[in-house]
Amino acid sequence: MRKDSKTTAAAIARLMLAAVLPLVMLAACTDTYPNIVSNDGSGIGNDETYDRTPIMLYVNEPNYFSIIATRGTGELTVDKPEKYYNSVVHVFAFRDGPDAQGVFSGNADMTRTVHSTPRGQYDAHRTDCLLDGPDYNLGMPTMFSRAENGMIEMQELDSNFCYSARYQDVGYNFFAYHIDDQAIVDANTQRLADRITYNIKIDGAQDIMVGNAPKLTRRVLDEKMAPGNLHISATDQEKILNIGNYSTFAAHRGVNPTIDMRHLLTMFRFTAYPGDRSAANIRIKGIRMESKYRGELTVAANDTSLIGIKFEEDKDELELRDKTDGSEPAPPLKAEGYVVQWTDDMANLNWQARPGLRVGECLMVAPDSLYTLTLTYEQTVSVGNGQTEVRQFETQYLLRADNSRLYWDPQEEVYRFRPGYYYDIKVVVYGLQPIKVEVGIESWEDGGDIPLDPDDEDSNDEWLGDQDVAVR
Repeated sequence: MRKDSKTTAAAIARLMLAAVLPLVMLAACTDTYPNIVSNDGSGIGNDETYDRTPIMLYVNEPNYFSIIATRGTGELTVDKPEKYYNSVVHVFAFRDGPDAQGVFSGNADMTRTVHSTPRGQYDAHRTDCLLDGPDYNLGMPTMFSRAENGMIEMQELDSNFCYSARYQDVGYNFFAYHIDDQAIVDANTQRLADRITYNIKIDGAQDIMVGNAPKLTRRVLDEKMAPGNLHISATDQEKILNIGNYSTFAAHRGVNPTIDMRHLLTMFRFTAYPGDRSAANIRIKGIRMESKYRGELTVAANDTSLIGIKFEEDKDELELRDKTDGSEPAPPLKAEGYVVQWTDDMANLNWQARPGLRVGECLMVAPDSLYTLTLTYEQTVSVGNGQTEVRQFETQYLLRADNSRLYWDPQEEVYRFRPGYYYDIKVVVYGLQPIKVEVGIESWEDGGDIPLDPDDEDSNDEWLGDQDVAVR
């Protein structure tokens, strides 16, 4: 599942928490698009000399949160912009059809390519594929960099590309995605005529994001004109809307695609708090969550409603991992475990007001309505005659999504822990009684607090109890 460190670094994307991030791909373009017919005398050739129009591509701030730095490097926030650099997303663009013109009369064939090594479906005249990557299985890689104006922009990593100067009224769909360190090869790629999908597996440390630019409807065009920096005549507006998607004609008037990226997984973060003075007698050694872990990810499709991931029903336990600088896969939790500290000045404080200890990085799992959470810890116990032993225990909880608006997923029309939301799990550590857990539910748009406590009858979890699993 994992690549080497260089490939891993090139497969991670972080999107800056800003209103709009430009993904700029400027070009000294060589070939224009699309060349409807060849230069064999059968029709108009590709010998145009008009100015070339570079594709300008933008990415909206993710709807729910600032993307975390995966591979365990910590969450991305506005005050940590360095984590956005040296990060890659991939982009596809295909003709939005069908159109009335001859070779454009059908839907785009997504098996065709313009940038990768020809495999028999090379789109010599670019009638279907505007943009893909040098690797046939992946879209064009793009990278964040700092612009002179202080913004975070996207720069091209490979082939330059442009719209067509001659055929200005052909529209295109744009797709972008981030697949972290997933190893994408022929065996797990399906580049079909109507869509591009990957068979993927998650391990709890990866982030998956997808997005596409919305159709150029009246509403979308009005939003782009709202700031007042676009002055488009009524006649040109109608033509842009008739084309229906992003084109040379629209680009000449400052109308460029903005891709709405969204996170497909649900994030859980863990913080331990001392419950009493005996808390230092506990070492948290591991945290696992049972989750669906494999599925089919659709990153581009003629039917844009298919964009997203469908998980299979089988589950696996995904382990919380420790932090890393992102240059290599995140390691297991440190062998010595995590120990919270007690000081006497905490006695009069509610546990929530006491200093917390962040445990590991986070777990990113498949959205679901129910999870089994397993906490492994060591405790020194008395065995009589003044002797003690270090024993390992496991405590399990069932985490259930409440039937409230905070858990309602309008896309799937179910109550569940939602994609694009994070949930803070707060572990309260006591040395002489069972560890207690509370989940603070916050979305990448803020939510409320939902208690998960075995002593709370109103809790939306079920404590499965402690189990002595080992003696040392």
